[in-house]
Amino acid sequence: MQPDIITLDHVRPRKGKSAYDRPDNLVLACPPCNAAKADTPLLAFLLARRSRGVFLLHYGDHLSDPLKELARQASERPMLNGGD
Repeated sequence: MQPDIITLDHVRPRKGKSAYDRPDNLVLACPPCNAAKADTPLLAFLLARRSRGVFLLHYGDHLSDPLKELARQASERPMLNGGD
């Protein structure tokens, strides 16, 4: 894998639904993380490794409030740099 490759991941899996291509449902993800999440619901993905929640909050400021709240609830530690 090349370190400069990045993908767009659908936070809420689209499963063929074009409505999920909105900017507030997309995040940048490395190919291994995108593949690991696949069609897994966000909460299940976050709870599988709870440290993911804080990074999603830190880099996902553009996400909708309900998605950020799910990440907040699933995170095992506070946001980086004080958060929002």
